[in-house]
Amino acid sequence: MLRILIIVLFIAIVAALFSSLWSLLKRPSADGATANRLLWRVILSALLILALIYGFNTGQLQPHAPW
Repeated sequence: MLRILIIVLFIAIVAALFSSLWSLLKRPSADGATANRLLWRVILSALLILALIYGFNTGQLQPHAPW
């Protein structure tokens, strides 16, 4: 369940990033839409980091690094 949440958060971050890019290219004026979408990206990134920390601390996620 946690892995699905992490994947959904990652996809939402990428979607918010491209949404803000689209907003910037479409309306480069200072209406604040791009800043709001980038704020959502930062919030989603913080939630992703918290989910990863929770997963590693509870043992639901295991590192598979070769070093």
